[in-house]
Amino acid sequence: MEATITMDKSGRIVLPMRVRKKFKTSRFGLKVLENKIELVPVKSLEALFGSFPDLDIKRIRREHEDEIKNERF
Repeated sequence: MEATITMDKSGRIVLPMRVRKKFKTSRFGLKVLENKIELVPVKSLEALFGSFPDLDIKRIRREHEDEIKNERF
C-alpha cells in the first residue's frame, strides 16, 4: 500500500483512513534514515500484555511514558 501525503504548515500529516484502520493504533514510532523516514506502528501495552492479567498496565504505561520523555535523539 502506498500513498502520497502532505504536511501542513505546523508539520502535521494525516494518515489515510485505510492505514489507520489496518494498524488499529494512533501511536507510531518515527525512524529517520539517511534518505527517508519510516512510521512504525506501536501496539498498546494492553495488546502486548493482555494475556497477563496480574500486570499493573497503568503503572507500566506511566513508567514507559516517563522513559520516552527522558530519551534523547
